Amino acid sequence: MGSLMLCLYITFLIFTVVIIIYLIIKRIQNKGKEDFEQRDN
Repeated sequence: MGSLMLCLYITFLIFTVVIIIYLIIKRIQNKGKEDFEQRDN
């Protein structure tokens, strides 16, 4: 039972890290494309 919980925990951690890396890469790509005319603030 403990090894199942550990496996689920590790899987969740890996999944979370992958999502964070994906969002960072997407943010960098969007930042490269935008210029001052596209900002709405």
